[in-house]
Amino acid sequence: MDPGSVPTGREAPAPDAVSESVTAKQLVTEYVRGCKRRPPEDFLGHLGRRTKTLLDEGFAPDDIRMAMERLRAKSLNPSVLPSLVNEVVNASPPSSASGAGPWASSGSAYTPYFNPAAPAPITFGGRL
Repeated sequence: MDPGSVPTGREAPAPDAVSESVTAKQLVTEYVRGCKRRPPEDFLGHLGRRTKTLLDEGFAPDDIRMAMERLRAKSLNPSVLPSLVNEVVNASPPSSASGAGPWASSGSAYTPYFNPAAPAPITFGGRL
């Protein structure tokens, strides 16, 4: 192009944008590398379609990778990949030390094991 001409068309993407774009094919290839034996083509095709849909919806490739790790670890069908991505994206840390969640607390300070001086339960109208 000579210095006097006006450039037309669109500009090339920034180098960082090119290196960060991940395709469904790349993610499925990573999935296959982690398998002991190559899964069937139908499985991989289904996984690729689900992965492409999630990427098109704007989910981060790292979140999809984590979901695919869970998919492989649990030997699940590719149709549950969106649910696994949702689990990865919306996971909240457990609220109790036991990890049982907020529903596990009874709201009572009495714990029989830790409070042996508490009154004995009354059964059949009298004490045992």
